[in-house]
Amino acid sequence: MNFTVILTAIGLGIAYAAAPGAVNTEAIRRGATHGSRSTFLVETGSLLGDSLWALLALTGVTFFAQFLPAQILLGIVGGFFLLRLAWVALWEAFSRSTSSATTSPVARGDFATGIVFGLANPVGLAFWSGVGSSVVASGVTGIQFLFFFAGFFAGAVIWCVLISIAMHWGRRWIRPVMFRWINVLCGLALGFFGVRVLWTTAQELLEHYVLSSLKSTR
Repeated sequence: MNFTVILTAIGLGIAYAAAPGAVNTEAIRRGATHGSRSTFLVETGSLLGDSLWALLALTGVTFFAQFLPAQILLGIVGGFFLLRLAWVALWEAFSRSTSSATTSPVARGDFATGIVFGLANPVGLAFWSGVGSSVVASGVTGIQFLFFFAGFFAGAVIWCVLISIAMHWGRRWIRPVMFRWINVLCGLALGFFGVRVLWTTAQELLEHYVLSSLKSTR
């Protein structure tokens, strides 16, 4: 039974980590510009940030994810963080230097960037808020619960390694002009994710305000 739980969790971990989003977008952009090491650091940093929400799920304090001020704060921080990364990507795309060998201050902090992604990622919040109860409801309890989380993170680590290997071998085929287009596309994608996070946060805040106003008029 534990083996089945682990295999299921590994598959879920790979699917979760491989899902298109801001983390993989930034990891690919940095990997194309600075090498596979940057890709790996962004991905593993994000995984470490996600582990905080896993810890909250394991200790039964996922109510924090339902705390509106926390959601609003994380949404604002995450949204503007993504917009900043979008600006950096577009700036690198249209700056004079497009060589992959160029090392700029932006290349630093790959791991820290990944951690911020993991902490501020609304998808991670939603996932870890519900995964604990969902897993328990499916009959996974006790030591199997721990096996599930171990398998999940093992699957996520597998994805980190796979995408880093792909960037290592694929980067040699990328010509200098392609770095510009990669930065442009990733910058636009990151900008889209940033605006979407801020818009979702604003909607949640407005919905809460409207509901509170209706309750007060009754």
